Amino acid sequence: GAHTACVTAKGTLWSWGDVGSGRLGHGDIARRQRPHRLEKELYGGSPAVMVSCGFAHTLVLTEAGLLWSCGYGGNGQLGHDDTANKLVMTLVGSEEFRGAHIVMVAAGRWHSIALG
Repeated sequence: GAHTACVTAKGTLWSWGDVGSGRLGHGDIARRQRPHRLEKELYGGSPAVMVSCGFAHTLVLTEAGLLWSCGYGGNGQLGHDDTANKLVMTLVGSEEFRGAHIVMVAAGRWHSIALG
């Protein structure tokens, strides 16, 4: 996709680019041509440790081991048991992982992977 995200050493998440279906996580569909910070409260208050950009969605893993996603959900790649788009970071239910502590995530074109 046409978006980028990064995590700082202090766990702050930034995103920018083409918003498409909400893939930047800022709650709107405004294109951002420079980095914009997402407040930690938007993804549970825990510092981010990893971010992965798919074609039209974004995954964020927090220090607490929780997975958040936003953007295009048309193929179920956001992990919310639906195909709805999410304009803001939305928690992927930890019950889906059967107690596994997630340590790495990867967003593909139309899929997502979580390793635990």
